[in-house]
Amino acid sequence: MAASNNLAIIFQFEDSTVLSSEAVAKVQAFFGLERTFAKEISCNGSESETPTDGSNVSKENGQRGPIKTMSSQENNNGTIDQQKFMSYPKSQMDYQVSNYVWYCLFHFGAFLGDDAFYYTFFPFWLFNINSFVIRRVLLLWAITMYVGQSSKEILKWPRPQSPPVVPLEPRYFKEYGMPSTHAMVGVLIPFSILFLTMDKVEYSIPIGFLVAMAWTTLVCLSRLYKGMHYILDVVVGVLLTFALLGMVFPFLDKIDHYLMTDKQAPLLLASAITFLSLTYPSQRGWSSTREDTIVILSVTGSIYTSLWLNNYFQWFPDRYNDDLPSTITWPTLAQWGAMFCREFLGVAITLLVHCIIKPIMLEILSFVYSIEINSETKKYLSVEFPYKYVTYTVVVLVCMLVSPFVFSLVGL
Repeated sequence: MAASNNLAIIFQFEDSTVLSSEAVAKVQAFFGLERTFAKEISCNGSESETPTDGSNVSKENGQRGPIKTMSSQENNNGTIDQQKFMSYPKSQMDYQVSNYVWYCLFHFGAFLGDDAFYYTFFPFWLFNINSFVIRRVLLLWAITMYVGQSSKEILKWPRPQSPPVVPLEPRYFKEYGMPSTHAMVGVLIPFSILFLTMDKVEYSIPIGFLVAMAWTTLVCLSRLYKGMHYILDVVVGVLLTFALLGMVFPFLDKIDHYLMTDKQAPLLLASAITFLSLTYPSQRGWSSTREDTIVILSVTGSIYTSLWLNNYFQWFPDRYNDDLPSTITWPTLAQWGAMFCREFLGVAITLLVHCIIKPIMLEILSFVYSIEINSETKKYLSVEFPYKYVTYTVVVLVCMLVSPFVFSLVGL
């Protein structure tokens, strides 16, 4: 019932700019991305082309007919079929790009909120700069993503309709749209780094603010350019993140100090991750947002646990320290080379350990539950949580504790 009400709200306010698929399509057109036609396969196997003039041509009989659009997502009894809004449009959307500068720029903006960015940016900072800033950013990242991802499951807000929008990232149709977690991360990372360093490192704060604003703007506009969100999704994501930063920042140093020094911190982290994962509001039984959230919580918790172990036993005191430079100095060519070598080795170790532990965990779970672990059984919470939590915890712990030894061994 709640899902149907949310869809009804979308249709009721479709004329509003912030909730208009047409407005998103206009943003795409403004930056040089336009829909041309869609190839659809009918029940009898014939193909039809859906041009942009509002009609379609069947290749079988050459007659024109009305476009079959995503706006008419009603079943035979007149009620809205929510599942269709969670699937990529059945038509193959063709489009043309008239400005490849914007196309490449917004692809990079979308990358700044994707998994590939997380798996390269966070290790690079941990291995090459220090842990003081980035572990706090990770903590804020976990909190923000949990709030954003769970909000999607509670609100059940659909993504823009296609057509008229050209969806460039169909994999995200497995998730709901409100709020935009890309926009949330696009605010969180640059502004949290700015707030954490502005009174500790000497640099131009106005320039730092402009860089953070440019980062956020690029990520937010990329979500509209790629047709993945309504304008309101992005606005709410930005405002919600600033609100969360305002609520958490006053306590951030105390939370970080506790997690780094208290003897019970690793146990508390494991308990919190377990509780939050098992109570995640996935109202459709399984969702990709739950899977991603478990991974995010596991990665953040295991990074803090590895830093706690290093702090307690002083294994690598020179690798993960809290010393921030007083000024920003540009690395030499040799230093850049060493930094990228550490990044490459660290990521390689991570991938190697992941390839080893993943099949082991699947075999263990198959033995424990006496079932075949496949794409469907992986969606069971009793399988998904231990599989993701244990796998990523082991991977991150090994990476964080073995990588410094390897760096020292090869002279990095």
